[in-house]
Amino acid sequence: MNVDLNNYRPVELAASRPLLDKDKLLESIFRISVFMTRHASVDEFLKKVLDEVVDAIGFHRGIIRLVDENRQLLVAKVVKNYTPEEAERAFAVPLDLNRHDGVAVRVVKSGQPITIEDAATDPRITDTDRMLTKIYNHGSIFCAPLKAGEDVIGILAAWWQHETKFYPEQISLFQAFAGQISIMIHNAKLLEANAEKIRMLMILQQAVSEMNSSYVLDNRILEILSRSALEISAADRVLVYFLDMTRNRCFIYDGEKVFMGDKVAGDQRIRQGIIARAIDENTRVIRDAASDPSSLAPAFAGFSVEIAIPLLIKDKFRGALYLAKKTGEYLSDQINILDILVNNAVTAYDNAIMHSLLSLEAKNLKTEVEALKKREDMLLGFHDIRGQSDKMMDIFRMVENVASHNTNVLVQGESGTGKELIARAIHRHSDRRAKNFVDVNCAAIPGTLLESELFGYEAGAFTDARKRKIGLLEYASGGSLLLDEIGDMNIHLQAKFLRMLEDGYIRRLGGTENIPVDVRFIFSSNQDLTRMVAEGTFREDLFYRVSVVPIVIPPLRERMEDIMLLAQYYVDEFNHKFKKNIRGFSRDAELILKNYAWPGNVRELKNIIERVMILKHSGNRITAENLPVEMKTAIDQKDARIPVMPWMPDVTTEGMDYERMTDKMNRQINKTILENALNMAGQNKSKAAKMLNISRYKLMRELNKTSGPVG
Repeated sequence: MNVDLNNYRPVELAASRPLLDKDKLLESIFRISVFMTRHASVDEFLKKVLDEVVDAIGFHRGIIRLVDENRQLLVAKVVKNYTPEEAERAFAVPLDLNRHDGVAVRVVKSGQPITIEDAATDPRITDTDRMLTKIYNHGSIFCAPLKAGEDVIGILAAWWQHETKFYPEQISLFQAFAGQISIMIHNAKLLEANAEKIRMLMILQQAVSEMNSSYVLDNRILEILSRSALEISAADRVLVYFLDMTRNRCFIYDGEKVFMGDKVAGDQRIRQGIIARAIDENTRVIRDAASDPSSLAPAFAGFSVEIAIPLLIKDKFRGALYLAKKTGEYLSDQINILDILVNNAVTAYDNAIMHSLLSLEAKNLKTEVEALKKREDMLLGFHDIRGQSDKMMDIFRMVENVASHNTNVLVQGESGTGKELIARAIHRHSDRRAKNFVDVNCAAIPGTLLESELFGYEAGAFTDARKRKIGLLEYASGGSLLLDEIGDMNIHLQAKFLRMLEDGYIRRLGGTENIPVDVRFIFSSNQDLTRMVAEGTFREDLFYRVSVVPIVIPPLRERMEDIMLLAQYYVDEFNHKFKKNIRGFSRDAELILKNYAWPGNVRELKNIIERVMILKHSGNRITAENLPVEMKTAIDQKDARIPVMPWMPDVTTEGMDYERMTDKMNRQINKTILENALNMAGQNKSKAAKMLNISRYKLMRELNKTSGPVG
């Protein structure tokens, strides 16, 4: 409801109808409290309060002002039925509690409400009040303090266009209403403040993790620092300045471009602003040009709210992180988290510099290069196996525990999960790591040939056996032997292999000599060996010998925490291989990667990333458009899948109504298909109809058919 002040004509006191009613106030408090449970923002909540005051209780206008964090200003947060000009002025002019005088300021200072029955003649109305809005020229005003305990956190002012009388019980009622609203505002602010702090801490955690994940002296740390600082501070512009004190050269990054030059050129850019002061005094500097009369110039024209935090790296580089915004302020939580971010950036640079120096010194020293590689491997995973999920951590611990024993190990898992990597990790972590690691794929070698490959043969053992051949079992003696896909070994060879396991020696084909072998056996399979034992295709006695310690590798879809870790690792690998500079993934691409079923597991993930990296020629992030169509189609099909079995009725001896039951199932299936299509189309009926290859009219007709109860 907009009030036309120009056409307003005062009338006599309109107290015949009570303005404040207990039932109305209680109903409003109830509606507001229900709204608050929806976790709305503070601004949304304040708007709801003012809507209730005007639309439900009966006032014509209203405003809520809150005291700022420093308790110096009374800031307008929401208005109702103000003219555009008055609303703009209310938001643009905060009231200074020390310098301004007016009804709202007096209520904040006294903590007591003020009721004005005739705004045109009441002497408590000040020039400041009349400057702010024309409502102070006539009508009645109720201005109540919003209090959290003894602290006044703001005011709620409501205006009625008629002069009226406020009775003591009405004043008490509205004070009680304001008190309840105050508690809700205080709680909403606490929730929002904590939510914002958590958001900033999550940004900080991600930034620290990303900065410490690379030891390369490139612009990556700088970009992470700049991006994260902007997100934490809600600033508009960023600038990072570095001075190389040994070479007297400067480096400037403005969030988009990099400038490098001598110190003189850099000084011209920063010497008139707070960046130079932060560097010279080695202290954080915060400035609002509107209230600071100093001659310091903003680094970016029009962005006058500034902060500069010094950066000092190993006494070699001096610099600062600079942020600017047009309006607002830097809150204490933002400043504290920015300090932590800068300190971690310094540490990341320190580590990167140290790593660079170590790499340079170790360039021609093989042992040092191997040590650095091992350190890198341990940072990224476990012996070239990348994983940070709980399931993979359990497997890593199991590998460490079992590696020092000569016990047979059975590694099971789907194709592409990394069974061979686990086997190699067991070998490298064992006392046999200096000896041979031999892997044999039983599925890739025919049965008769596999036997000669494993046991070897003497000259003349069969046609073309012209000379003795050492078998892989004998060759691996002292080391480890991986028999991959042990389930594909034929029954005849299983019997001979079992005998070798029990006796500890082999006999070459065509030979009579018993040759002792000392081999650590690791077996792997993507088949269910227990089922094969039940079916008679795998010997039960051999199964118990090979599966002394079973290790089951979970499929990639069951360890979602590892998907992006692996994806980023392969991006880095192919960046190096293909001489590209892809930084990571967009949010929609991450969503697709995390929701895809990965039937080919880690091997499929690597192949897809390699394909994407080969075909990508623009942009520094992999987006959903870069990913294969079949991935997105598979996800869409998964989302649209309809579970039919729960609807399937049980057929009993008492019989059933076949026609009624099938009609019920058909209606339920139709309803689910329509709902899935609408959900996938964002409730856009035309788009949903197009997806189903039907007209919009037919879609509406089918929706009407299924809108009633099914049954």
